Order: sequence, then C-alpha cells, then structure tokens
Amino acid sequence: MGPPPFMIFFFVLVVVFMIGSALVKLVSGASEWADNNSQPAETREATLVSKRTEVTGGEHSTHTQYYATFELPGGQRQEFKLDGSIYGQLAERDTGQLTYQGTRYLAFQRGAAFETEPLPAPPPVVTRLCAYCGSAIPTGLNKCDGCGSPWHPPTSSPVGS
Repeated sequence: MGPPPFMIFFFVLVVVFMIGSALVKLVSGASEWADNNSQPAETREATLVSKRTEVTGGEHSTHTQYYATFELPGGQRQEFKLDGSIYGQLAERDTGQLTYQGTRYLAFQRGAAFETEPLPAPPPVVTRLCAYCGSAIPTGLNKCDGCGSPWHPPTSSPVGS
C-alpha cells in the first residue's frame, strides 16, 4: 500500500514551489543583468554613507553578502552588492568618484581625505612634586601616589625675612 494521496499532493506542491521559486529568481537575475548591460556606465561624486552584511546559511555553512550605500549629489542614495575584498577597503564617510552601471557597482576611487575639524590641543602638562618625598603628582590628583601625602600649593615666603 502506497502513501496517502494528500502526502503525494503535498510532496508535488513542495517540488513545484521550489522549481517555481528557482525559475523566478533566475529570470529576475537575467532581467537585471540585461537591464544593467543596456545602461551606460556613470561616474559621479559620491559619499559612502553605510555598509552592511547579510549572512545566510545554517549550522555547517554560511554565505555572506556585502552591501554599501552611496549618497549621490542631490541626496539620492543607491545600494550596491560588493565583493568582500572591496567591502573591506571602504570606510563609511569616504568620498570620491563612484562608477556604476545601473545597479552594478564597478569602482570607487577615493578622493581627498574626509575633512574634519582639527582635534583640540591637549591640556598643558603640569608637573607637581610632593613636598615630602619628591615624587611627581599627576594632574588632577591631590595626593602623592608614592607616599600618600596631600599636595598643597607652595606657600610663598616673604623675601628677606
């Protein structure tokens, strides 16, 4: 006696769904590939605004997809799928010349370094010495690490007395 008809129907339905999903993905990929090929390659000023990864798979194997989103003049943003070695060479806020063809990333030539405000100058180092043992007392502390004596500002004594 064979399996019940509902099990055969369920099995056939799953196989048809899997084949249909694969065909849709194949046709969609071929359509995007043809659409990208029909468009001219463009090079424009852009800023890398974000990077992300997408990890798929299970316990024994995984696959990582790498993505970068660039902002073009006028505020338009476009996300591209990248190779992992290219992804690793890019940093958010990089600016430069982005070359792409449709939705296909071709290259990114980093421009001048991202201009930032200069860092403030560090505060001056004030060296204070312990009156008891002569050890240096770090700025911000009011007692000697060496002997534990409290630090007091030197008192001025009148000249000639």
